[in-house]
Amino acid sequence: MKGAMRECTLLLVACVVAESALARSYLNCLTRKIVIVDDSRGSTSSSTDESVGFWIDDAVKSLTLADGTPLMVRRFDDRWISADRGDLHYELGRQDGNLTYASSTTKGGVTTIIIGSGRCESVTAPAR
Repeated sequence: MKGAMRECTLLLVACVVAESALARSYLNCLTRKIVIVDDSRGSTSSSTDESVGFWIDDAVKSLTLADGTPLMVRRFDDRWISADRGDLHYELGRQDGNLTYASSTTKGGVTTIIIGSGRCESVTAPAR
């Protein structure tokens, strides 16, 4: 009897792990990032192309950066994911793959604004 219970428990754990792995996907997002810095001498701006990766886990409704940094999820449904990491706010349109992100911080009289947007696609996860 104990052997049968142990086998059932192991089977249940294997099913939960398999379901969680299936519910997890990786998104690669190619974005254009603009940084504006404003201080007493004036404003400067720069623009770069950036690749941003996310792990999405539908089972637990979580969003994690590719490097493993978890984000604070504000909204998670079949249309939108909204999440924050510190001062940086992300909005992901799940139906069209559009990503936008923005941040504004002021420190010591210097204001830095970051604005980014791009398109995401589901891809095979990168090697860790």
